[in-house]
Amino acid sequence: MSLNNIANTDNIAITSCEAEPIHIPGSIQPYGYLLALNKKDGTIQYCSENCTTLFERPLNQILGKHLSALFRKEDADSFTAYSKKTEEAEKPFVFVLVNQSFHITAFSTKETVVMEFEPFNQDIFELPDLFFQTKRFAYSTETADNLQKLCQDVAEETRKITGYDRVMIYRFDKDYNGEVFAESKIDGIEPFLGLNYPASDIPVQAREFFLLNRVRMIADVQLPNVPLYALDENADNSSIDLTLSTLRSSSPMHIQYLVNMGVGATFTIALTNHGKLWGLIACHHNSPKHIPYHVRLAAHLQGVFLSSQIDVRQVADEFDLVKQTEKKLEDLQKIMAGSDQNLAEEQTLVQLKNLLNADAVVIVYNETFYKQGLLPQDVKLNDLMNWLDASSGQGLFQSSKLAESYPNFAGLGSEVAGVVYVPIGEQTKNGIAWTRQEIEKTVSWGGNPFKSMTIDEETKSLTPRKSFALWKEAVKGQSVEWRRPELKAASVICSYIQHQFHLSEMQAEELRYLTLNEKLQRANEELANMNWISTHDLKEPLRKIQMYASIILERHSADIPELARTNILRMQSSAARMQNLIDSLLSYSKLVNEEKKFQICDLNLIFEDIKTDLAESIEAKGASLHWESLPVIKGVSFLLRQMFENLTSNSLKFIKDGRQPVITISSQLVAEMTMKDNWPNSEHDYYRITVTDNGIGFNPTYRRDLFKMFQRFHGQQYTGSGMGLSICQKIAEVHGGFIDAEGEEDKGASFHVYFPVDATQL
Repeated sequence: MSLNNIANTDNIAITSCEAEPIHIPGSIQPYGYLLALNKKDGTIQYCSENCTTLFERPLNQILGKHLSALFRKEDADSFTAYSKKTEEAEKPFVFVLVNQSFHITAFSTKETVVMEFEPFNQDIFELPDLFFQTKRFAYSTETADNLQKLCQDVAEETRKITGYDRVMIYRFDKDYNGEVFAESKIDGIEPFLGLNYPASDIPVQAREFFLLNRVRMIADVQLPNVPLYALDENADNSSIDLTLSTLRSSSPMHIQYLVNMGVGATFTIALTNHGKLWGLIACHHNSPKHIPYHVRLAAHLQGVFLSSQIDVRQVADEFDLVKQTEKKLEDLQKIMAGSDQNLAEEQTLVQLKNLLNADAVVIVYNETFYKQGLLPQDVKLNDLMNWLDASSGQGLFQSSKLAESYPNFAGLGSEVAGVVYVPIGEQTKNGIAWTRQEIEKTVSWGGNPFKSMTIDEETKSLTPRKSFALWKEAVKGQSVEWRRPELKAASVICSYIQHQFHLSEMQAEELRYLTLNEKLQRANEELANMNWISTHDLKEPLRKIQMYASIILERHSADIPELARTNILRMQSSAARMQNLIDSLLSYSKLVNEEKKFQICDLNLIFEDIKTDLAESIEAKGASLHWESLPVIKGVSFLLRQMFENLTSNSLKFIKDGRQPVITISSQLVAEMTMKDNWPNSEHDYYRITVTDNGIGFNPTYRRDLFKMFQRFHGQQYTGSGMGLSICQKIAEVHGGFIDAEGEEDKGASFHVYFPVDATQL
């Protein structure tokens, strides 16, 4: 039988801590034993080398065997049953082997069930009094004035429970640099309280492991690790993942880090907040120290307690700021209840600046600056605002270290080091920014953070720093950090400013709309002048009216009275109708004024496209649309399609309820002499294309009026601008032809379109 030592003993040359494979060391700490069972057959696939001492037999009599070969059958069955109870993973299974008490914890990997044995002395076994532990924590939560005081109480209680020389509450910043936020220690050792440590001291993969396995103990940094063995000669350290292991050995780099720090043993508990690692309870001992499972569990409870209070305490610490900010916000909203012109007033801008305790504020709206406070020149300020708008992603952007992200930071001087920016509206360059000036501060580090790791010249591998002496750094290019109540107030007041701008613009656009509408009515008397500039000017204000009305309904629905909501909806509907009318007028105007380029057009292909475009309406109404073989004519393809699609759509629209539309398109060659009977000026043979339907028809009395602009004969139940047939008539005229109609009420209608025949088309 071939045995394979899978411990990772290679001297791996890595250039960053993040590259170290700490989850697959292939070895464990020597205070326990490990067996890994194959999930398929229950045989022992891996075991730690020290199992030979535990079971008093060589490895080749352990590996490949069932548990029943090592334990009594009832114990083996109990172990197997326990390993499957994932809901009791925190509760160890206790048993006795050769007069020694052990407890087992288990976890599952992809292919194995890993069982870890740890001896303990029942003579000194004493469960912690969880009632009094909980009571003391409850007392701390009641008496602690702030989060730091609560953390200090937890540090002291954890040291009582575990007996370590030093217990620290280690808090991460947003970049995962750590700060010793609270500390309890024995007399005579150097304090670490207030010291900072770089993020590289606890690399990213170690932080991720703490989210999966919240408790970690290293009992003796000096003792060598115990390798794992496997029967498979192809197995290596990567064959078994020990992320969830209690006994997992530590990386040589971390062990050297602790030795350099003068630490003999550690115990660490993760502190989480909103699913992320907030900090650690870090316990250090100057000599080796092993604490049994039940003590670790009691200490872990302290971490659970503290994690549950982080949000509450952080909010409580900010409570005074929240109250102050809310009062400022309320006062500012009262001042701004009028028009947006208040933003030009010094008093308003000063209060807007003070809302976030900023040094300056600037609003850019429609390329106009409203600003107060010490700010760069307008050119540099404009560049900054454009960059902020591009960087915000239509959301709030905030930074107290603008130098790290803004490429032109050097040109701002010390006037802007921190910024909060909120865009006003979507897809615009309007926005508001609060700025703070640069402040210099001194950060105390536990050792030089720029030399936290060095490269060993011989191995070309990273090694941890040897000195943890106090190292002070003067930090520049930063402002005071923005706090949550301030950021919340920024979003609220920005929405209010946006609301005020929108209301003001909507009122202005509505007035403009009414004025242009009057001009349009007068212009109807002179159809030849429909291409005037006001037609184009009308489109943009109408679009804005619809857009701003939609924004108000969407974002401020709860604040708008019902009557106002109804009026806004009516306004939207009126604007939509006006938009449709303008589009029709523009189409008509283009027909009159634009130069047309004629080409060969196959009407069969045009109707194929129309049938495809109207497929949804045809299917919805159960309509049938068919045509005979149609001619090829000279014309403008998109205009012909527009005309026949308009006629076909009318046939689908003007149909009696319950009746299925039947639409037929036919063609006939009409001689010039025949044409002269009805059209005396005709000088060609003509193709007559007829669109016939079974719709509601029309009164023949109004036959000639059908093609006049804005004429509608069927009431409001059929929507439209009254321009469709006028456009069809104009398209026919553009092609040198005519259009006529026949119909009877409730019996359908036929529209005849005449196109002159070109000799090249026959």
